[in-house]
Formats: sequence, C-alpha cells, structure tokens
Amino acid sequence: MAVEQEPFVRLSAASSVIALLSFAAPAAMAAPTSNLIADWSDDVTEALQGWKLSGQLTAATDSTSKGVSETQGNGQVGMALTATRNWFYASARYKNYKGSDGSDYQSGLAVGGKWTLGKATLNSQIIYKVNDGARPGSDTHFVEWQSEASRAFGRTTLKALTIWSPDSSGATQEAVYYELGAVQKLSDRWSVSGGLGERRTEPKRTYTAWNAGATLTLNARTTLDLRYYDTNRHEYSKAHGDRLVLALQRRF
Repeated sequence: MAVEQEPFVRLSAASSVIALLSFAAPAAMAAPTSNLIADWSDDVTEALQGWKLSGQLTAATDSTSKGVSETQGNGQVGMALTATRNWFYASARYKNYKGSDGSDYQSGLAVGGKWTLGKATLNSQIIYKVNDGARPGSDTHFVEWQSEASRAFGRTTLKALTIWSPDSSGATQEAVYYELGAVQKLSDRWSVSGGLGERRTEPKRTYTAWNAGATLTLNARTTLDLRYYDTNRHEYSKAHGDRLVLALQRRF
C-alpha cells in the first residue's frame, strides 16, 4: 500500500510547491515596482531641491532696449519667470513689441549665471529671441549675448553693459551695444542714475544713446522709475527720438 501511495504523495507535494510559488510570485514582483516608484520620487525631489522660482512684471508708458523705443512711443507690459539654482538661472520672457517687421510681441528664453568676483558682480546670459506676429518671410529669430558688470563704492555703483548679436533680426546682421552707467543712492528709498551707450551694426547704422532718471522704492518688491531717454540720430526713426518714460516694476 505504501508503494502505491507514493505517486499520490509526490503529486500532492508538487501541487503544494506550485501553489506556494503562485501566491508568492505576485508579492515578490510587486516589491521592486513599489521601490522603483519610491526611488524615482526621491530622485525628483532631490533634483528640485535648491531651485528658487521668481517672477517680474513691468508696466511702462514706453519701452527701451539699447537706448531706443521698442513700442514706437506706445506703452509696454512685460513679464519674466526665472528659475535659479546657486549661480545658474534660466528665464522665460514675454512683452508687447512694435517691430519694423510688423511684429506685435517678443518672446525670449535665456540661460545665464551670476557671480561675485571680489567686490564686483557679473551677470552674463545667452538670450534666444523671437519677434511674434511678423510679416511672412521676415527674419524674426536671433540670439544675443548680454553681460553686465557692476561695482559698488559706498553709495555709488558703477556699471558696464555689453549686448552682442552675431546676426540680429531683420536686415541687421552683426550688432553690438555697450553702455557705461552709474547709480547714486540718496536714501533707503531714492536713487538717481544715468548711462551713456553706443550701438554699432552691420550694415552701418551707428548711434549714441543716453538716459538719466530717478528710482523710488515703494516696498521690498516694487519700484517706480521716471527716466529720460534720447539719441543723436532722430532721423533714423521715431524709436530713436527723445522720450520720458514712467515704469512700474513688481517682483514676486
């Protein structure tokens, strides 16, 4: 009888092993999936640590870039969103714009860095710009390399700015703008400043620009600036004429 029952015993044992594996397998397979999700979440959390998000909103009665108006004497609203980590930052920007190519808006993406070099600071960035809404066939995409250095001497800060493009928008090819400026702090809320710059382009269309104005700090995040702009080439276009601009800027 024992010999006849041996196959049955072996079959029962095999069935028990199969059943055990069947119940154990899902649990064994589920554990790595859970750990994988947890590990992935930890990686994302770690990658996001140290990043700071900030924004800026500007509303002005006119606009200025490289010493000339960007809106042909009309008002401008611009916004920027910036992610910063240590010295590095990336920024997305958008503003209304009045270009000779018929464009109505300008968008930009920038990557750059800010460094402290002794008592001086350096801010350098590469900006990819697009003139939106331009006439078909217009040259609307271009890149600019912008750098600004500043150094404080007590209540006075000296600044130097350069903006270079290997191939600017429209018919303008290589272009460079450089400006020297100074800011004098009068009190915790008031400061006066001015700058003198020059832009050189290819084909040749050189002009000299200057500005002077006063800035009032309304609170820790808001400033109000009143500034006079002019160039020595009013005959180039309406944008090169003199103007008085009031600008409200809010950081968040």
